[in-house]
Amino acid sequence: MVSSSFSSTSVYPASLVHPSQHSPVLLQLVGVEPSIQLTEYVVNSVADIVDYSMGRPPQGISSRRPELIDFTTFVTTVLARARVTTPVVLVSLVYIFRAKPHIQIVHEEWALERAFLGALIIASKYLNDCTLKNVHWAMCTGVFGKLDVGRIEREFLDVLNWELSVSEDDILSHHAGILALARVR
Repeated sequence: MVSSSFSSTSVYPASLVHPSQHSPVLLQLVGVEPSIQLTEYVVNSVADIVDYSMGRPPQGISSRRPELIDFTTFVTTVLARARVTTPVVLVSLVYIFRAKPHIQIVHEEWALERAFLGALIIASKYLNDCTLKNVHWAMCTGVFGKLDVGRIEREFLDVLNWELSVSEDDILSHHAGILALARVR
């Protein structure tokens, strides 16, 4: 967990500036440990964009969708194996929502996994100087090969039109949704 106490000269590890320059709510989100609720929010977000792309109405929260059980396991496994931090998850959520109006899914098979993985890899590479190579992402998935991971990454970059910048407001737009899921439990 990220420490909430900083000296007057400290910088926040997730942004490299002093924490006083950030919204306290943002620091609260960034300091959240990965949890079942955060994973469920990611699963719901990805399912929403896949449903939208395929012309289906939103289906509701994932705990009520038995077809998402395997996808939830996939997300949990990848996040754990890759040791993904909360800031990377939050930025991947920004990318997932940014992709929604532009993503085109032709085949439903692996669509959830591909959308999630594309956003996650790009967020990790955007935020970290030292990140996993595609061969390691492939091992973390246990499903996709190195070439598949490269293709997924390129396709998602194209969907985003290479617009990778993220603002505090982009991240804060997920605060209420994450808290709502935490309250449902």
